Amino acid sequence: KDSGWYPGTDVGFDYPSAGRMEQTTLLPLTALAAAVGAAMNAMAGGGTLVTFPALLALGIPPITANATSTVALWPGTMSSMWGYRAELRGARRWAAAWAVPSLLGGSIGAVLLLSTPERRFAALVPYLILGATVLFMVQGPMLRSWIATRTIARPDGTLDLPPRRFLLFQLGVGIYGGYFDAGAGIL
Repeated sequence: KDSGWYPGTDVGFDYPSAGRMEQTTLLPLTALAAAVGAAMNAMAGGGTLVTFPALLALGIPPITANATSTVALWPGTMSSMWGYRAELRGARRWAAAWAVPSLLGGSIGAVLLLSTPERRFAALVPYLILGATVLFMVQGPMLRSWIATRTIARPDGTLDLPPRRFLLFQLGVGIYGGYFDAGAGIL
């Protein structure tokens, strides 16, 4: 039964919803969004920016759509990592250093998400996307300034550990990713 509430309508957004669009049209479009999102994540990230709105269009509440999108795209991310495993040779310590703030931040973000009311989350979505855009914009200058002053690869092919400020930045990315995830793969 249609409850009359559609994602975002109570906070000023007007997303299409399953109650407003024919299922025969919406389901194939959602399947297409899933394929496009998976391809985006495999190449560069950002697939949630496609799959999240598609799930909202099905009438799924925002927090559930966010979690569903994240979990659904996770196998593709793992497959991509597996595909690039040869490029990670010699980077075990480096990857472990990045994994710690990523997992810690992701856990913090997930706890925050689960304690956020549905309507507040729906209202925050545009600002979360803006936040991802800002993080994306500052990461390039940060990396360029660091790379200009040093080489991260050692002569034996292993990598130096990342600077603490980068790991702190990654903690923020992890919190964002655990809370919303859209665009976190690009970051």
